[in-house]
Amino acid sequence: MATLLLLATAGLTAAPAPSASATPGNKAYDAPLEVTIDDLTPGVLPAKGPITVRGTVTNVDLETWTHVRLYPMFGVCSTCAPPMTTEAELSAATKTDPETFVGERYTQSSTARYDVPQDLGPGETVSYSFTIPQAALREAVPSPQAGVYWFGVHALGASPSAGDDQNADGRARTFLPYLPASTDASVDAAVVVPLRARIAHAADGELGRTVAWEQALSTAGTLGGPLSFGGARGSAPVTWLLDPALPDAVTQLAQGNPTREIAPVKPDDEPSSSEDPSSGESPSGDAGEGGDDAADVGSATLDPDSPVVGAAESWLRQARAALSGGSVALLPYGDPDLSGAATTLPDLYATAREHSSTTLAAWEVEGTPVVGSPNGYLDATAIRRVDDGAVLLLGDQMFPEETFSPQAPVGGLVGNRPVVVTSSGVARGGPGPDPAQAPVALRQRLLSEAVVRILAARGDERPEPLTVVIPDTIDAAGARAFWTGLEGISWLRLVDLPSLVTSGGIDAGTARDRQVDPDDLSYPDGQREAEVPPTVFAEAGALIRSARTLQSILGKDFSIGDTLVGEALAGTSYDVRDDADAGPRLARSRAWVDERLGGVSLDAPQGVTLSSTSGSFNIAVRNTLDQPVTVRIEASTDRKATIKAANPIVLPANSRASIPISADMKGPGVHNVRLRLTDADGNPIGTEDELPIRSGQVGVVIWVIMGTGAGILFLAIGIRLVRRFRRRGEPDAEPTSESEPEPEPAG
Repeated sequence: MATLLLLATAGLTAAPAPSASATPGNKAYDAPLEVTIDDLTPGVLPAKGPITVRGTVTNVDLETWTHVRLYPMFGVCSTCAPPMTTEAELSAATKTDPETFVGERYTQSSTARYDVPQDLGPGETVSYSFTIPQAALREAVPSPQAGVYWFGVHALGASPSAGDDQNADGRARTFLPYLPASTDASVDAAVVVPLRARIAHAADGELGRTVAWEQALSTAGTLGGPLSFGGARGSAPVTWLLDPALPDAVTQLAQGNPTREIAPVKPDDEPSSSEDPSSGESPSGDAGEGGDDAADVGSATLDPDSPVVGAAESWLRQARAALSGGSVALLPYGDPDLSGAATTLPDLYATAREHSSTTLAAWEVEGTPVVGSPNGYLDATAIRRVDDGAVLLLGDQMFPEETFSPQAPVGGLVGNRPVVVTSSGVARGGPGPDPAQAPVALRQRLLSEAVVRILAARGDERPEPLTVVIPDTIDAAGARAFWTGLEGISWLRLVDLPSLVTSGGIDAGTARDRQVDPDDLSYPDGQREAEVPPTVFAEAGALIRSARTLQSILGKDFSIGDTLVGEALAGTSYDVRDDADAGPRLARSRAWVDERLGGVSLDAPQGVTLSSTSGSFNIAVRNTLDQPVTVRIEASTDRKATIKAANPIVLPANSRASIPISADMKGPGVHNVRLRLTDADGNPIGTEDELPIRSGQVGVVIWVIMGTGAGILFLAIGIRLVRRFRRRGEPDAEPTSESEPEPEPAG
């Protein structure tokens, strides 16, 4: 916007000339007085009634300031630019220098100002409030036109070095939209409040960085702030953009941040040992990890009176009430970086979408499946991996002007997946130099965007809807001002995200027929370079596989596998993009699993010799875990051998068993056989052994020899019997005695 000079007129004082070096958020803007606009009622230029402005002024100088007074500023004058009517103009306005001339200070009305009653020493802050009556508004803006005006507050004062002049010593700026009362059109607007965070588990399953969790869960934190902000909405619709892993993680903190253990699942009819944290009692119970069903937690690492535990309990109570009474858009469990996983671990999305939150299940909270990154970017491959009809939340910065015209579409379809385009402009907030993403600054930007969309509609065309994702740094202190400022505006209709998708919003009219080609979308190289690295996804995939194997051998009486898969998914979230320990952390968790899998082992003999081509032998299988397991023995060898085990094998806790193995060889020789333990699906547990099996035809030879010997024996017996039979009819010869002499012949 051009810089203009303005001479003083009756009741109006010209703002100072701009400083070329000062830009919003730039340290070059170092005004001694810092001004905020914390409330602006109403948020539009009214046809009747006054405007009330509230905020603070802080002395950020090293000198004491005296005679501090505050005046309103309007972007209306003979040489001022006309009201803004396009999104491009609003975007350009937010980038203007805080000292750029954009309007005139109104000084005529004695009531439309605030005089600070005391001197402001260094670091001191004072609140202000003043009302601009309708008469003053009509004088400042005599002939309002449809569009968006500048509005601001100027602070003037005196100091020993600067004196007392008419230059503004502090500024706050925002937008003030206006539409005639005769406007019939209205804009559907969806306000989306994100609840997502970095969830990092140690090797034993406990959550790290508990001090950071305590800060995040407070009303000034990135989890407590958005929750309190959305909770102040009254009856206005809001959509919670939720990572289902978050309530589970906070529940773990409320339970004292216990370590991971393998324990049986409690039966459904078994009463819980404690009450629901949402009722203000003990942090266990039906809001715990799995409620009455889960038991994969060990001893707590936090004292019950720890501030972290208290913050977690308070957040859970508030979250349960908010989520049960509002619309919930569910991200994939753990909020994984889908762009990074698209080629490295392509089935991660399906795993994350199928994984459920035990806390949300206990709360009976359901939601609409949604995919969207914190910055609104999602690459083409990741978009195509979303094959379940989930709503795609894409930032308008992904739609290049050369492909999608000067203005990004508000919606469309990728196949059968609805696309909702979020406004990055509204999320960036106001023009500064006061906090651009303060609640009132965001609200005024939202109202202004709605006005320009109404003005952009042609004829009877319906204005395009507006979707904004509130930044997680939102200040909950101004939440009420945000929501009340959206009430009673005839041309704005607040809706939730599902309603915007299914009724008269992005899924209607031309948006229904607008197919979006993911390859036409913008995905900068910087985004690709920032993705979670492939090594992290490799570790996550390995942990998921190990977790499923452990779960398989333990059986349905345990849920440790689900717990570990959830940890793996959370370990790949967008929030670990700059975390160098993300991969090693997952590796340490996998080592915990592998250590337990190693507790089940087999021990085969050094070798086996079979007396024939088939036979059996035994191997030892040991379970050193404190839980029973069910495993299988799988064998691999050449095609000339078949090895079978008595599967499945059920091993009690801390037991050893001898398992028979049958072998069938198709020929003589030595066959090397590799035996390994697996789960029911054939996934190796990690322990295996190899042994040679020798087989031959020695058994046949033995039988031939034995058969021949038996034949000879029976033949000899037969011959002897025949001879005896033949001698039965012959007379016996008289025996002669050697002792008797022969008779002598007669002489």
